[in-house]
Amino acid sequence: MYEKNDEKISHTLIENIFGDYRKIVGKASDEVHNIARAHEIQADIYRTEDDELISFTITKGDIGNAEMEKYKKYGEELYELNGKLICIYILGSTHSKFKATKDIESEAPLLINVSIMKYSSAYDTLRHISGLVESRQKLDSDDLHALKMIPSMGPPEDKRNLRFECLELWKTITRKGLIK
Repeated sequence: MYEKNDEKISHTLIENIFGDYRKIVGKASDEVHNIARAHEIQADIYRTEDDELISFTITKGDIGNAEMEKYKKYGEELYELNGKLICIYILGSTHSKFKATKDIESEAPLLINVSIMKYSSAYDTLRHISGLVESRQKLDSDDLHALKMIPSMGPPEDKRNLRFECLELWKTITRKGLIK
């Protein structure tokens, strides 16, 4: 069950972050996944309906020239095995930095796309306002405006939860009379 959910999340990330809407028909064979293991790359590799390969990985580390060279060699080996376009999508955490400074060149048709998750200040703002409420400080119009904006500042997948949290916080603010 968890594997199906992980695959669905991966497909959604591939579509929404990398803009690849090709139909994925399933995971690639063990032989293909062994190439990733040989290069020490933690990736899910999918096969499209046109028999092309999509490699998707999430990393916490920085992405520099050495990592890009490793992904290039990995992609070339996938191309030798499959003979069709290879797309490698790398999603870095909010703490990852893209430090590659040189272009990579390959004879194989490779697309290596790196995206870093965006940091949302919505959670910091919510914690700040919650702290003010807990310490029973009166909120000014700027604080109330920030509270109103928190749900729209957050990531799309968490907007609903942020709305509920902000409404609960608003109820507490009005009940305790914490408006200047």
